Amino acid sequence: MIGILLRAVTDSMLFYPERGQHHTPRDAGVAFDDLRIRGADGTSTQAWWIPADGRGLGVTVLHFHGNAGTIADRLPVYLDLRDAGVSVLAAEYRGYGDSEGSPSEDGLLGDGRAAYAEALRRAEGRGDRLVVGGRSLGGAVAVQTAADAPAGTLAGLWIESTFTDLPSMAARSGIPMGAHLVAYRFDSIGRIGSIRAPLLIFHGARDELIPHAHGEALAAAATAGGGAARFVSLPGADHNTTPPAAARLHRDELHRFLRGIGAPRE
Repeated sequence: MIGILLRAVTDSMLFYPERGQHHTPRDAGVAFDDLRIRGADGTSTQAWWIPADGRGLGVTVLHFHGNAGTIADRLPVYLDLRDAGVSVLAAEYRGYGDSEGSPSEDGLLGDGRAAYAEALRRAEGRGDRLVVGGRSLGGAVAVQTAADAPAGTLAGLWIESTFTDLPSMAARSGIPMGAHLVAYRFDSIGRIGSIRAPLLIFHGARDELIPHAHGEALAAAATAGGGAARFVSLPGADHNTTPPAAARLHRDELHRFLRGIGAPRE
């Protein structure tokens, strides 16, 4: 009974799903495939496949969004990547958008593994290299997905505004024993050191929700584990707002990272 109660409280504080999609790439004149991906437990989740024109950079990105809204709210991110020559598989979570089910840690991580298999199949079909990306909670899903990827299949990982683990975030809540009262871990700090692909980490210098130190700690853990991590602090950016100069820095650094990974053109 206590476990069920803790999960219900954790769910209410962590997940803010919305149903349906208020717009799609088609509204921007961009062709896409609206997919359903079935996970190991049988739950069907939504994803958008937005291929780049032609060969592009030779990169496919699997992207995981934050804990609120849907993939529709991140459409500008996907279209910018497509315009840069990157193909995108935008993964939706269970309970969000037009997906089945309801969110949980095990559910989202299972959704991540299923989405990775689909993204890898599509990347290999294009001759692309596969990069996983995620923001905030999606960064935690991205780290776990990358850590669980079959050997030799992951070409890179980028995360932004991501916490080290959920108990550390709960400890900041001011609730006595808060770190022991969450039902999930989302243990990025414990998994990121096992990833051997190039890693790019962004964090807002003024992030009021997830402290800047969390991003620094993730970069340090990745480096200590033998990975190649680059940490980029975004001046003036908080968790949800990025000033124009920081937005340009973010875009330039991300595009440079993806170009460096891109498969050679024939």
